[in-house]
Amino acid sequence: MYFRSAAVDKFNYKLPYPTIFGGVTAFNRSDLIGTNGHPNVYWGWGDEDDDMYLRVVNKLKKTIARYPLEIARYKMIRTHGHKSSQRNPDKSKILFSKYDYNLDGLNTIQYTLHQIILFRLFTLVNVTLYEETFEQIRTRLHIK
Repeated sequence: MYFRSAAVDKFNYKLPYPTIFGGVTAFNRSDLIGTNGHPNVYWGWGDEDDDMYLRVVNKLKKTIARYPLEIARYKMIRTHGHKSSQRNPDKSKILFSKYDYNLDGLNTIQYTLHQIILFRLFTLVNVTLYEETFEQIRTRLHIK
């Protein structure tokens, strides 16, 4: 069972749709590995969180739990000058393609590690990710 944020200020502390999976998520290590981690094929804004929901429900066959709205309340982190990424025009093509989750995730991530800094409350891992074009993604995931 996975615990998800139930109420976010951005959505007036209401769920915009029942399967929303963005925001705060708690996983144990074996289940995160069992999903093959988060998808790497979403560049820009959109649908990576819904893809992760499908990995949990379809690949692990597990359910999502939410604490009551009065308890699981979150505020979006907003920093001065932050700009959202551009919407990914191909996000829905990827999400609804029902691709094999074994073709993308922890086992396919490519990156260059720059530094790891240990802080008292968190670890900063600084990497550069390699971005694929949609055509490369479509070919690798066998999306028609």
